[in-house]
Amino acid sequence: MPKMFARRAAAALLTLAQPTTAWAATLKIYPVLVALDDKTPVETMTIENSGDAPARMQVRVVAWRQDNGQDLFEETRDILANPPLFEIAAGGQQIARFGLRTAASPTEKSYRVFLEEIPTDRPTAAGEIRTLLRVSIPIFVTAPGAQASLAWQLTATNDRQLTLTARNEGSAHVHLNRLDLKRADGTPLATRQESIYILPGATRSFLLDMQRPVGGGEKLTLEAATGQRSLTAELVLQSASHAGGTR
Repeated sequence: MPKMFARRAAAALLTLAQPTTAWAATLKIYPVLVALDDKTPVETMTIENSGDAPARMQVRVVAWRQDNGQDLFEETRDILANPPLFEIAAGGQQIARFGLRTAASPTEKSYRVFLEEIPTDRPTAAGEIRTLLRVSIPIFVTAPGAQASLAWQLTATNDRQLTLTARNEGSAHVHLNRLDLKRADGTPLATRQESIYILPGATRSFLLDMQRPVGGGEKLTLEAATGQRSLTAELVLQSASHAGGTR
């Protein structure tokens, strides 16, 4: 059974009697998205260490899916990362290669590569904290003709907030960068800027803080900026969920 783990964000409060020092590697990584297919089964990534100390890194590739608004990862052998371990000298760089070991399908396949720093030493002074760098970058195995297709739902949460739900009914991911909700006459109501991927078959919900109150049955316009193009949807706010389509 594949090992599964969820991406979680946590905040910790640390209280120490002495001053603390925290540090981690400083890396430049490009590209920040890897696309593979039958015609391009191998791609490279450049990792540069712009810090003043060596950085030891581990590379892992995991299968990526979304369920109930959460990113879930599973171990996979579909994509080979080479080298899986390396050390970059201060001011140096490393080339990582990713090789496709699975066939394309009618629906785009999604993965994540995790670049994780491995500590090269231990803190020598009391109160020092060794902060490790962890970077996650998407890998997509593209499918011929695959496209995203979003269906939207807009519901009232309270007097000053609405819940916007997007379901990707297409066969490729969509990368949302900005959401703008307006009245039919163009009056702005809410804006949300956030980098969010929605994978095929996945659903994500967003809480919108309203600048002005809106009433049930009012026709609203949603403009969504993605990494590929801009989308527009005409929505009607109702107490019950009402789906609209992009165009």
